[in-house]
Amino acid sequence: MSLPNIPRRTLWDVEISGQLFAESYEWVINRVFDRGTLDEVFAIINYYGYDFVKHVLKTTNENLPNHSILLARAIFKLKYKDFQCSKRKPFRLYC
Repeated sequence: MSLPNIPRRTLWDVEISGQLFAESYEWVINRVFDRGTLDEVFAIINYYGYDFVKHVLKTTNENLPNHSILLARAIFKLKYKDFQCSKRKPFRLYC
C-alpha cells in the first residue's frame, strides 16, 4: 500500500516515511485531524481504515483540539463523551 499524500505543510517537523506512518500512527492521525485539510483527513482514513482511525481518536491520551473533536464527531458519528480525552478537558466552543 502506498503512503497517503500528506504534504510537508501538515507534517513539517518530521521526515515523511513508511516508518513514521507505521510506528507513529497515533501522532500522525492526531496531527492530520488538527492541521490537515479535509482531503488529507480522508486520505488518512483510507490509509489506516475507518474503524482504526475512529478507535485511535477515541482512545488517545493526547488533548485533541476542539475542532479536531468536532470533525471526528461529524465523520464517525460519535458523542463528545466517547473521547477519552474529554474526561480530562471540558469542551468549550469559542465563537
